[in-house]
Amino acid sequence: MQNLGLVLCITNTQPPGTTGTEVRRSCERAYFPMLDLLDEFTALKVSMHWSGLLVEWMELHAPERLEQLYKLVHAGRIEILGGLHGGAVLPSLPERDAVGQVQVCLRWWRQHGDVRVRGAWLPYYGWDPVAPRIFGRLGVQFSVLEVSQLGSGANGDGYWLAEREGSILALFGADPVLSRMAPSASPQKVIEHLAARARAGNRVVTMVMRGEDFGAALESSSTRSFSGERAWVRRFFLALVEASPWLKLAHFGTVLDRLRPSGRIYPPASVQMSVAASALGGGPGAAWQTLLADVRRGTDPSLQRVAPFLRIPGWESTLASSPEVLRLHRRMLRTSREVARLRSLLRDDVGHRGDGEGLTEALEDATAALYRGQNGSAYVHGADVGAQLGDIRHHAWSNLVRAEYAVHTALGDADRLMVEQSDHDGDGRNEVIVRTPSLCAFVSPAQGGTLTELDSWTLPGNLLNVRTRVGEPHHDAVLRGDDLPQLIEESPEVTTLIIDDEDETDEVTVDETDRVMHFSGIDLASRLHYDRHVRGGFVDHFFGPETTLQNLRTGRYAEAGDFVGADYQLLAVHDDSASEVAVSLARDGNVVEGTALRLVRLVKRYVFPKDVPLVEVRYEIVNRYHEPVRTRFAVGIDINLDSSCGPDTFLETGNGRRIRLDEAGELDELTELSLVDMQRGFRFTLSPRQPARVWHFPIETISRSPRGVAPVFQGVALYFWWPMELWGQEKRRVEISASLEA
Repeated sequence: MQNLGLVLCITNTQPPGTTGTEVRRSCERAYFPMLDLLDEFTALKVSMHWSGLLVEWMELHAPERLEQLYKLVHAGRIEILGGLHGGAVLPSLPERDAVGQVQVCLRWWRQHGDVRVRGAWLPYYGWDPVAPRIFGRLGVQFSVLEVSQLGSGANGDGYWLAEREGSILALFGADPVLSRMAPSASPQKVIEHLAARARAGNRVVTMVMRGEDFGAALESSSTRSFSGERAWVRRFFLALVEASPWLKLAHFGTVLDRLRPSGRIYPPASVQMSVAASALGGGPGAAWQTLLADVRRGTDPSLQRVAPFLRIPGWESTLASSPEVLRLHRRMLRTSREVARLRSLLRDDVGHRGDGEGLTEALEDATAALYRGQNGSAYVHGADVGAQLGDIRHHAWSNLVRAEYAVHTALGDADRLMVEQSDHDGDGRNEVIVRTPSLCAFVSPAQGGTLTELDSWTLPGNLLNVRTRVGEPHHDAVLRGDDLPQLIEESPEVTTLIIDDEDETDEVTVDETDRVMHFSGIDLASRLHYDRHVRGGFVDHFFGPETTLQNLRTGRYAEAGDFVGADYQLLAVHDDSASEVAVSLARDGNVVEGTALRLVRLVKRYVFPKDVPLVEVRYEIVNRYHEPVRTRFAVGIDINLDSSCGPDTFLETGNGRRIRLDEAGELDELTELSLVDMQRGFRFTLSPRQPARVWHFPIETISRSPRGVAPVFQGVALYFWWPMELWGQEKRRVEISASLEA
C-alpha cells in the first residue's frame, strides 16, 4: 500500500458567555487530557486551533497548561492555527474588523508563546472569496474548508490554491466521513477508511475533530475518551502508531512546503453544511437538504448530471431568513463604524485633544467588546449553540452596546440627547435613531412604526432581544412525528456508524436527513407555532371579537386592521436636545368590522426624555368614517434580555402579584406590569395611563439546542388592549410608558 499523509486537526472552542466554571470543566474533561496524551504519544503530530476565549482563560487560570502547549509547539509536535480571535464568521465582518481580529490573534501567539502562526481556522467554515486578500496581506498561508465547499472538480486530496487580486491562500478539504467518525466509530474503522483513501491514490487527507466531543459534550465521555485501555482517543492514537509504516502524520505547513497543489479553485461564498440549510430558512432549507440526500443516494440519473453545479448557500442567506440575525448584524456594523470613528480620531486628532492615553485605552476596550460581540455563534442557525438561543444573542448585544457606549464616553457625548435619521437596516427606508444618556431606541416607520431595538447602556443589552417564530429545516420532521436520535451537524446522507460501548460494538444505520431529538412526554408538534409578523416593541393591532388569547398565542388569529408591519408616515421629529426628543408617526388604514370596512387614522408619538430611562408612547385613534366602528385596539410589546426563565425572573403587577414567564394568562384593569430580573437587578415597567386588559404568554420556538431539538424560550409577549366604540369622526387617546430601573 502506498503511503498516505494525514493532517489531524483538532479545534478547541467555547461559545460566548461561557462561565469560568464551564470553561474549566471542558478543559479538564477534554482539552487538558488531550495535551497529556500528546505528551505521551511522542511520535504523533497534530494541528490545533484554540479560540481566543480559551487561551485568554488559560492565561489567567491555567498558565501551566499554556506552557505545556507551548513546549509541544516548539518541539514540532503541535502546529497552531490562528484565525479570527473573536470567533467570528468571516463573511459577516467588515474587512477592517476581519483584518483586526486576525492581527490580534497573530500578535497574541507571537507575544505570549513566541509562536509563528501560518494558518487560519474559519469558524463554521465561513468562506468569503475575499479571504485570500485578507489573509495574504497578513502572512497567513492556508486554511481549511469542508470538501463540498471547494467546488466541482476539487476533492479532499492534498490542498488547492484560491486567489484574489494576486493574493494566494492554500485550502485543505476536510474529509466529512472522517469528521463524523470521531468519536462515534471505532478507531479501527477510521483506519480502514484511511486505507481506502490510500488505495484510491490520495496523497494527503485532512481529518478535523472537535475537542469538545472528547469529554465536554457528553457526561460519560470523560472516561470513555481518555481514561483506561478502552478510551477512544488512546485507542485511536495507538491505531495511528500501528499504521505508521504507511500512514504519515503531518502538519498543514509541512504539506504546504513539500507537496505541489492539486490545482487552482475559486470557491463561491459558502458556510458549513449544517448552517447552510438553516440559512435558507424552514421550507427552502428542508428542500435543499432533501435534494442533497437524493443526489448522494444516486437514484435519479438526472440529478447526477446537475450535482457538480450545486452550490452551498453563503452565510448571507441568514440575513434574509432570520430577522433577529439581521437586526443584530446591522447593529454590529453600526458599532464597528463607531469604533472605527474613534480610531480615526485618535490617529488624526490626538495631538490636539491632549488625552491620547485615555483615548487609546477607550479604543482598546471598545475594540475588545466589539470583537466579542462579533462571535459567530450569534450570527448563525443550525449549530447546537447559535442565534436561536437568547443568551447567545444577548452576549453579542451586550458587548456591542458596551463598545458603542465606550466610544461615546471617550468622545464626551454619552450624556447628550441625540437623534438621527438613516437607513439603519438596509430596507430602503430611513429609521429614526434616538440616543439618550440611558437608552438607545430605533423607530422604524416602514415596519409598522414599531421599536425594533431598545438598548440600555447600563445593563447593557437589548430589551427587545426576541426571536420571531419562523420555520426551520427540522420542523418537517417534527410535524411527521419522527422519533430518532439527536439531530447532528453533518450533511444529510445515509451513513453506517459504529457506536462504541464499553462492552460491545454495534452497527447502526441512520438517515441523517431527519435526525431529531424526541423528548419523552413532550409533543413538539403541538408546540410548533409561527408568527404572522416580525416581533418588536409597540406593535399596533386591531382585533375583532373572534380573537382570543389562545389563537393569538398560536398565530391562528385574524388582524382586523392593516397596521401591523405596514408603512407609517413620519410626520415630525422634534429635537429639543435640552429636554426630550419626540417622533410623530401616522397611518390611514382600514379596520374590518363584520363585513364592513372602516377608515381609521392612527397617530403615534414617541417621547424620549433626556434625564430618565423612559419611553412614552401616545396614541390617537380616529374614526374617519361616518359610521361607528367597534373594535379592540391592542399594543403588542415583546420583551426579552437573555432568555432567563427561572424563579428570579418574573412578571409583577402593580399590586405585587408575581407571574412566571412560562405562564399564559389574562389580566384585567391593569395600570402597571413589570419584567423583574432579581439576579441582574433590573425592573422594566410598562404603565398604561388608561387601565388595560393584558394578554401574556411565553414566546417559544422549536429549535436546536445543546440538548437537541427542543422548546427554546425566546421572551414574553404582552398585549395591552382596550375595547373601543368610535362614532363618526370620534377620536380616542391611549398612552403607555416603558421605564427601566437598573
